[in-house]
Amino acid sequence: MIRQGALIEYAQYVSNYYGTPREYVCQQLEQGRDVILEIEIQGALKVKESYPEALLLFVSPPGAVELKHRLVDRGTEDEDTIASRLSRAWQEAQGVENYDFFVINDDLEECVQQVHSIIRNEHARVARNHELIENIRAELKSFAKGE
Repeated sequence: MIRQGALIEYAQYVSNYYGTPREYVCQQLEQGRDVILEIEIQGALKVKESYPEALLLFVSPPGAVELKHRLVDRGTEDEDTIASRLSRAWQEAQGVENYDFFVINDDLEECVQQVHSIIRNEHARVARNHELIENIRAELKSFAKGE
C-alpha cells in the first residue's frame, strides 16, 4: 500500500508499520464527516503536509510516571516494548509545538469533552464557513437600502 500511494500517512512505530488508508479517509470527508486519526507524530505531520487544514491534537497523559503506569497495567507488552514506547514518547514530546492543541488525558470523560469542544469550535471558524457566509450575504443583499 505504501508503494501504491494508498496510504494518507504511514510510519514505523516501535518496530511495526502503521498507516491510514487514503480511500477510507477521502470517502468520509466527501460525506461531510470528521475523521479522527490516532497516529504518532510522523504520520500527523504527513497528514498536515497533505491537508494543511487538518487539526492536530496532541493527547498526553498528565506525566511520564502515569504513562509508564498505564503501559504496564495493560499487561499486553513486555518490558523491552514498554521501554521502547517510553523512549518513543520522549521523542514525540519534542514535536508538540507542531500541533494545534495540547490535551491532557487524565480524566477520560473530561478529555473527551475537551476534544469534542475543540472540534465544534473548529467547525465555527470563519475560514471553514466561506460558502455559508456568502450565501447569507447574498440573501441579506435584498434587504440592503438602495439596492
